[in-house]
Amino acid sequence: MEDNKNNVAIILYARFPSEMAYGNHVIQIANSFLQNNCSVSIYYPKTYNQKSIQESPENFYKTDRNIQFNCVKNFDVTSYKVYEIMPLLFQKIVYSLSTMFWSFKLRNSLEEHNIIWSTNPNILLFTKKSRKNLIYEKHGEAKYIQKLSINLLKRLKNITFVALTKKSFDELITKHENTIYLPNGVDTTLFKPKLSKNDHLTVGYIGMLETYGVDKGVLNAVKMINSLLNDGLDFKISIIGGPEKKINEIVTFLRDNNIEESFMVSNYIDHKLVPNYMQNFDIGIVPYPKDKHIELYSSPLKIFELAACGIPILASNLKSHVELGELGLGMQIYDLENPDDFIIKLNELLLNEDLRNSLREKSLNNINKLDWTSRTKTILSSVRSSTG
Repeated sequence: MEDNKNNVAIILYARFPSEMAYGNHVIQIANSFLQNNCSVSIYYPKTYNQKSIQESPENFYKTDRNIQFNCVKNFDVTSYKVYEIMPLLFQKIVYSLSTMFWSFKLRNSLEEHNIIWSTNPNILLFTKKSRKNLIYEKHGEAKYIQKLSINLLKRLKNITFVALTKKSFDELITKHENTIYLPNGVDTTLFKPKLSKNDHLTVGYIGMLETYGVDKGVLNAVKMINSLLNDGLDFKISIIGGPEKKINEIVTFLRDNNIEESFMVSNYIDHKLVPNYMQNFDIGIVPYPKDKHIELYSSPLKIFELAACGIPILASNLKSHVELGELGLGMQIYDLENPDDFIIKLNELLLNEDLRNSLREKSLNNINKLDWTSRTKTILSSVRSSTG
């Protein structure tokens, strides 16, 4: 290994590769380390629960062969029925303890790595060694044991905290100056604008229709869009996502209101095809609800991807969405508490081509500063500064 080449270990637990959205996110980050002249290895435990993807991540994500995948044997507590019937608090405690135990087992496998990255503070706490540089990306609200782990990690000098939202930044910066605010990024080689126009204006949503059991507001958006169709506006709507039960809810509403012909509704598609489908949108909607996790701790990848494709975005007025608008992305924000505001602003976007073009240009003028490679370069600079 070259002396100036960082060797990065990305350490995950349970959510990889079983959660497709999270897995795609991790692969993008891994690729961005490669683009910054790093060697990259991903360590993940073998899972057996009902969400487990039965294919290896190398094949499932069809990713760069330079990433080394290491599947480690594991006692998967989430696969047992007794875990499913536990009270939620006990589930979290058992899950955290199993994470720590697995992480401790990994320590001897990490000798060759000088940087360890994770979204789980418990993992970093139990894999840490004084000569390793640690990177913790906060992807959600920390509770219970995770909150304690973060407080213990704050005592270390060799750690960089990465906050995806301003709320996370405020929580992490306390007692630890090596904290940086970095929302998510985008692969601008995959997500890029299409030059030709569609025959019909198309309003589109692509992504999960729920997260952690929380509905992401797409069905409500469909109900509001229905009123515009009733007013005689001629446009198409494309909705691509899952799980299947959520797709079925939308399809049932469309049938009950005899508006199926205006919609194209589809279940999961291969993640490599997402840019192709997204490029056919004229307007992208991100109608996420006021859920604490989504509003305060998430940095929606779909907003970055839509912007990179030059798609004007209509997003709900969550704090995490408004923050991304401050980065110079072409977004219109509507008030979640006022359904009429969604209808008014979508109607304006449909009728005003100049507005759509201005939002498109705004995104394309700023998106290159927000690519994954640049984001990771900033993180690595922070790592170097923390080690002198």
